[in-house]
Parts: sequence; C-alpha cells; structure tokens
Amino acid sequence: MPASLGFGAERIGVAALKYPRAASLLLLLIIGLIAATLPRVSFDNNVNRVFLSENAISESQRRFEQEQSPPTSTALIRISSASMLTSADLTAIRALALQLGRLDGVTTVASAHSLRWPLESGARFGRYVLPSTIDESFPEDLDEFEAMHLGLPSFVNSDRSALILSVLVDTSQAQVPAVIDAIDQQLSSSLPENLSARVTGEDIINAEIVSGLKKDLVSLNLFGAVLISFAAFVLLRDARMALLAVTPALIGASGVLALSVWLGYPITVLSNVIPILILVLGVANGMHLAGHLKDGGTVHDAIQTVAPACALTAFTTMIAFASIMLTSNEQMFEFAVLGALGTLLAFSIVIATFALLGRVISVSSRPVPQVSAVFAQRLARLGSSWPRVTVVTCLALLVVATIGFNQTRAWFPLYQNLPDNSATIAINDAIAEDFGGVFTMIVETSGDWEQITSLVTTLEDISGPQTVFSALSIARWFGHPDIPATDDEYDKLPSAFTGALRGANNTSRIFVSVPEPMRNEQTLLHFDTLYTAARDAGASQIFGLPTIMRKEAVTLIEQLSLSLVLATLGAVLICAFAFRSASLIPILLVPNVLPLLLTGASLHLWTSGQLSPTAALALTIAFGIAVDDTVHFLSRFSAARTRGESSKDAVISATRAAGQAIVLTTLLLTVGLSVTVISDFTPIRLFGAMMIVTLWAALLIDLLLIPALLTWKRTQAPVEPRN
Repeated sequence: MPASLGFGAERIGVAALKYPRAASLLLLLIIGLIAATLPRVSFDNNVNRVFLSENAISESQRRFEQEQSPPTSTALIRISSASMLTSADLTAIRALALQLGRLDGVTTVASAHSLRWPLESGARFGRYVLPSTIDESFPEDLDEFEAMHLGLPSFVNSDRSALILSVLVDTSQAQVPAVIDAIDQQLSSSLPENLSARVTGEDIINAEIVSGLKKDLVSLNLFGAVLISFAAFVLLRDARMALLAVTPALIGASGVLALSVWLGYPITVLSNVIPILILVLGVANGMHLAGHLKDGGTVHDAIQTVAPACALTAFTTMIAFASIMLTSNEQMFEFAVLGALGTLLAFSIVIATFALLGRVISVSSRPVPQVSAVFAQRLARLGSSWPRVTVVTCLALLVVATIGFNQTRAWFPLYQNLPDNSATIAINDAIAEDFGGVFTMIVETSGDWEQITSLVTTLEDISGPQTVFSALSIARWFGHPDIPATDDEYDKLPSAFTGALRGANNTSRIFVSVPEPMRNEQTLLHFDTLYTAARDAGASQIFGLPTIMRKEAVTLIEQLSLSLVLATLGAVLICAFAFRSASLIPILLVPNVLPLLLTGASLHLWTSGQLSPTAALALTIAFGIAVDDTVHFLSRFSAARTRGESSKDAVISATRAAGQAIVLTTLLLTVGLSVTVISDFTPIRLFGAMMIVTLWAALLIDLLLIPALLTWKRTQAPVEPRN
C-alpha cells in the first residue's frame, strides 16, 4: 500500500525505526511530561457553559450577570416536615435564618420571616407578617398576606408543610462551596430533628457535576484500560500481541488528558469520554498493526502497509471532531478541539510506540482464534453472492431510517447532566411543585407602566401570583398598583431585593420562577406557554437559564446536525481523494451513513425520540470511527486489485486480510466503550451505548454491503490507488 494513502503520516513510525535511540528518548520525555501534567487536570464548574452560545439570548444573559454588582449566587434551602409546620418549627427556622445571615459572604437571607405588611403611615418598613412571637395562628396571617395579591412570594407552600430560605452569597467575598459547607453545618447543628432540609442552586448543581466527573474520569479510564487489556488477551490468545496493541493506546489516551491541561480546557460531562474513546481507537489501530506481524510481516512492513490506513482513519476521526467546531457553543468548541488534536497526538504516540516496541517484542506463533475471521468471511460471501438483494435491502433500510431519524426532536434536560444519585434532582422537583421552580425566566421590557402591568398580569394568570416578581409587586406593596414606585420608595427596600428589577436603557425586568423546561412534557408546555405569552404581550427580550435551556439547546442540536452532515461529506471526500477514485464515494457513503441513521432512528426506542446534543455528538464521532473499517477493507481490496485480481477475488482477499481485524477491533471497541455503563451520568452512558450500536451496525453493513457494491456490475479493471 503506497505511503501516500496516509498523506505521509506513517513516516513517524518509519523515523522511529530509523532513529530508535532518539525516538525512545523523545517518547520517554513525552511520557514524563504527561505524567507530570495529569495531576493538574481540572473540571468545569460552570454548568451554564453547556448551554450558552453567541446568540442574542446568551448575550442578554451574560450582560445581566455582568451588571450584578457585587456578583452573587443564590442557594435555596427547602425545609420540610412530615406534617404541617408548627409555630415552634417556624421559631427555630427564624433562629437558623439569623445564623445563616452571619456567615461570611452571605448578604441576605430571604424567607417567610422577611415578609412585611405594606407600609404604615410614617414608617420606614411595615410590620413583620410573622411577628417576633409566632403563635399557632400564623397560617391565617400567611393566608391574609397571600390574599392581598402583591405578587410577593410567601416562601411557604400551600399546605404549610415546607418553606424556602433563599440565601444570597457575595461571590467576591466568599467561595460558594465554602459557604455551602457552612450552611450544611448550621443545618446539622440547628435544625430540629422533625425537620429535614436540602440545599440547591446553580452552584450546588455545579459542585455535584464536578464531584461526579472526577469519579467518572478515574473509573472510566481505569476500568476501561483494564477491560480492554483483558479483552485483547482473551481475543488474541497472545500476551505479547495484546501488549503491542494496548500499550501504545494507553500512552496515547493519557496524552489526551495532558493535552486538556496544555490547552487550558477543563474536563466537562461531554469531554470526559474523549480519553476512553481515544484509547479504544488506539487499540483498534494497534490491532491492525500487530495483526500484520502475526501474519508473518515485519515491523517495517506493518508501518508501510497498515499504518497509512491507520493514519487515514485518524484523519477521518479528526474531521468528525473538527466539524463540531462550527457550533457557537464554547464547551462544544473545546470538545471539538480537544478531540481533533487529541486524535492526531494519540496517533503519533501510538505509531511511534508501536514501532519501538515492535523492535523488541516478537509475537508468538500461536494462531489467533478463527471465529472472527469465519464470521467476517461468511458475511462478505453472503453480500457478494447476493449483491442485488443486499443493495436493495440496504437502500430500503436507508429510506426507513432516514424517515425515523427525521422524526426525532431536539431535547436537552439539565437534570441529565447531574449524577444519577443526585439529591438535587428530587429537591428541584419538590421546589417546582410547591414554589414554581428553582430556575428564573427573565422577561425584559421597555414598555410603559400599562404594558408592564398587562405583561405581569398575563404571566401571573399562567404561572401563579407568587411566582412572578416585578416592579408591579413593589407598587402593589406600597399601595398604588396603578403607578410605579418612586426612587424614594425603592430606597426604603433592600437593594439586593430590588436592584435587578431595573435594566439598562430604562428597561424593566420581570422574574418568573419556573421548573426546568425539559424536565418532562408538562414543564415544557408550561414554559412554552409562558414564553409565547410574554412575547405576544410585548416583551423586548426573554432570557434566563430556563430560556437558554429551551431555546439555545434546540439551536445547538441543529448546529450539531449540520456538523454531522459536514463530517460525513468531509470524511468521504478525503478517503476518495486518498484512494484517487471518485467511484468509491457511494461505497464510502452509503455503508457508513446507514448505521448512523439506524442508530438515530432507534432513539424512538431508547429516549422516546429525543435527540440530545450527546446523541448528535455520538453519531458524529461514530461516523468518524465507523469509516475506519471501510478504509481498512478498501485498502486491502485496492492492493489485491493492483495485483490483477478480479473484483470478487479481491473481496475475498480483502476479507481474509482485514476481516478478522475488523471484527476483533469492533469487539475491543465494544468492551472499551461498555465501561460507560458504570458512569453516573446519563449523557455518558447514552454516548457509549450509541457508539456501540453504531459500530456493530457499521460492521454488519460493511461486511455485507461493501462486498456487494464492489462486485455488483463492476469491471475487471483494477482500482488504481493514489500514487
């Protein structure tokens, strides 16, 4: 096979063979640098980055956050009782709220104890709704306050069994994790035994994600390496061959983790899977290279014959990653860059390490079990014996799968980015049930008071009066809902309570508490109803995290779908160019697109037809990997044709030379990716499962359809590879 098939990348291995001492020293230096870098791997602690892009909604969110001075973070504490809260409970909770207010960094603790009646004549503040001595008539006081329809939350649920403490933290004065730890200590020491408490909020969600990511990163890569090593030994029955196939891949995968530090990219829920992905790709290449040695070749022959195809598959995988850069999401961009550069780095390490190890490790003469070879040969024989039936059947499947995939819908729930054992998911659901939701939709308008009143009333009718906070709430509290509150009146209230109501350029903001939009069908309908009503009522901008979750996620998935198309076209074209044969385009395209569409259509069985960014990513990367089998098969087929073999004989030769390795690498990829099942994160498990399904679909279709396409109505003239 001409070296030009891999665009010369295989020369890395040739150079390692030619200058072994220099290459060994350089490799040792790289390994040392990787080992020194790994302890500095960091994890993303900003959950918003998974949603934010360069669109108008995200820009409004960033502008709003920048306007907040000082920068703040809110922790919500839900305190509940098995029965209705008592006056003693509320008294104890008041004492707790006072203690929380004294913690370093805490600026405000809002609760039912903060509620005041409207101002009395000459007073700066109204009387507390819950007086200093709380008696058992407090439910009547809360009922009376709520009946005033001020638009202010009472912080107590309707059956009076739970309440909320909203703790505002100045993040310029204290780190949120430290404050959360202090809050937990106060809850443990001060909360009565009959009450239970849970804390939630954006930064609590971030902390849970980071904790889960650290655990996942270790378990995925450690268990993945052990499983792949064991599987390689079992499948190959040759410890030295397994060592040649696995060791270079382990170093390459470690290099990707180090690369994340060198690039300054934190590990995210998405990029957490890249190292294990690069590991299984490296093992697949190692299998093809070691298999050549097993068949009696030399290390130099393996580099010259097999490495070009390995290089080409690295390029197709790199293209798949690189296509994701087209998205306007920062986290996706980092995923794409890390994956693309990591693929090239890992290939360079794998090919050089294999060349050096191959000089000192010789494979045994024990044959590899032939089960995989027989399986491959039977599938290829079936496809080439019934080419018309095979092609027509696959085209029919392509049509059906395309229809099924087109009927999936964009869906991106935040809760799936939390570990499965997260208590935050349950507490968020409880707050949504009792208080409207943990998240805040922000509606901005530049209209007059009449429009603001109309907009607030419309939102209250949909969401409930205690879930909407606005300038109208302040005016109602001062007793004149027909006109806005004056600056003097605003000065009588805590700025932390009212400061965000006024935006730049005389805009007014309305805050609506909502549940996570894509928690389920009901919450999605609720959000969409609110969004449409606000827009129709004259809102100039609608943003906030739930809006970003709902709107930006759809845009992101559309961009990822475009990336999938570009990755497909790019990989196919580069392979056709490498082989110098435009006639190979349909042979490259159909067998590799069909598995993707079949897996995409299968989402109707897995996720009720929900297409998440993770699913779109899995399909994109799976294509870059699935085309590897096609490349290795076609490289052997092309070599046979240049020797003068007929198409049918060349298919047999290609299957004999590459079929076993293709099946074995798919098995190893399956074993390696199956480690994702132990992940605490739904996106990672979904990613691994979709990759496995796609790879097996690609294997079956490659071994059936490619022989059929290569032998159906083909001439006997050899296919000329690129010179």
